[in-house]
Amino acid sequence: MKLIKADNYQTWYIEEKNKSIIIDPWLTNSLQPDKSFFIQRKKKIATCLTNSELKKIGAIIITAPFEDHLHVESIKFFDNKVPIYTSKIVKRFLLNRNIQNPIFILNEQGTEICGMNVKSLPTSYPYYKSTFSILIEDKNRNKIFHEGHVVNFRYIKKNKIKADVAILTADNVKLFGLISLGMISSKTLSACNLLESENLFITGNKPQDTTGLISNFLKINNYEFDEISKSIKTYANSGDCLELN
Repeated sequence: MKLIKADNYQTWYIEEKNKSIIIDPWLTNSLQPDKSFFIQRKKKIATCLTNSELKKIGAIIITAPFEDHLHVESIKFFDNKVPIYTSKIVKRFLLNRNIQNPIFILNEQGTEICGMNVKSLPTSYPYYKSTFSILIEDKNRNKIFHEGHVVNFRYIKKNKIKADVAILTADNVKLFGLISLGMISSKTLSACNLLESENLFITGNKPQDTTGLISNFLKINNYEFDEISKSIKTYANSGDCLELN
């Protein structure tokens, strides 16, 4: 199983035996049209994925109904036969946008996708009604845990969830200075310890690069890569890759 951080933000590529899943694909240089005022983000390189890797994508996972996770323009890059796996709230949105791809709902029991078992797990406040975590396991029992916002520590502990790799936020972002939208790095490391992960991939990098109206209400404290990497092998750059055998 191979994991690639597909851009400098929060798109992920997971490949197993020449078939792959893409998570929250954003494959353009601009998140929204230039006149959008609520949220915007731009990047110089749309994706680090090669054409060969893009052709291997056999499924799309969308974890949240927000513009920076649910990018309709990028979904339309794929053949409409490529299945989408997501939540009920995202499915309703996709149907309203006339997305023709088959859409399936993920659950805690697990679904076989591209030769991997994929489970959706509960996330934490304030996201528990709108997003989900992901646990992906290959045939060799290698596991990747993905949480795009805030880990549900109680669920992870109660269900003894373990993973070789954790994909987590580490920049402390608060809406109105009160509501946590990402995890402070100490919580990120606590989650890695609880998961017994040996590798950490950072998602949602540099939230200060997100502009628009929403940015006026965010208080951001960025993590220090050198500090967090003292405790765990850490990956944070577009194109960073790890293979689990």
